[in-house]
Amino acid sequence: MKRASTELMKAERRSSILEGARAYLAQRGFDEVRLVDLAAELGLVKGTLYLYFPTKQELFLAILVEELEAWWAEAVAEAAREPVEKALGCSLARRELLLRLLPSLHMTIEPGLTEDGLADFKRWFAGFAAKAASDIAGHYPAVAHEALPFLFGFYALALGSSQLAFPPERVKKLLLAEPALEAFRLDFMLFFPAAVERLYKGYAAGAGGEVP
Repeated sequence: MKRASTELMKAERRSSILEGARAYLAQRGFDEVRLVDLAAELGLVKGTLYLYFPTKQELFLAILVEELEAWWAEAVAEAAREPVEKALGCSLARRELLLRLLPSLHMTIEPGLTEDGLADFKRWFAGFAAKAASDIAGHYPAVAHEALPFLFGFYALALGSSQLAFPPERVKKLLLAEPALEAFRLDFMLFFPAAVERLYKGYAAGAGGEVP
């Protein structure tokens, strides 16, 4: 493969790698992925992949950030015409790759970043959260004074629910094989939007807001 020699070519190569990696990561957890295997899957010399993403953490984080931004743009568009559980809950439930990546973020991906990389990501995440809270306050006045706490409640609920709904393959096989463990087979699409609605109504009632 021809070496990317200009900044534009490098940006295009990076984008191409991320696009190809999405399908590979869709059914794999963090611990199951090796960059050397991904490079072979994408038809790359492993050194080329390492040039753009020296570690799994950086690759996973780059895709996760893109997924978060794409999801939020979709959620905001839906918030103009949908109740909170549909705009926020259903839009997230449709993004399975993001849900598979989220459980690894704080306990696995962040600890493996460089100090500068971690600081950059946390600053980005703080800005993302502030923008999201402002959007929530604008679209859902009932929680306007509790927008940031509601957002973090939503996020914590998403993290916990995604871990149950998308367990490692070994755990998933066990849950499917034993009827007595059926309670742990969480359907995210059904569970999460309803949980978001209850969370929203709780914050709205606590703030004295009028719940639609």
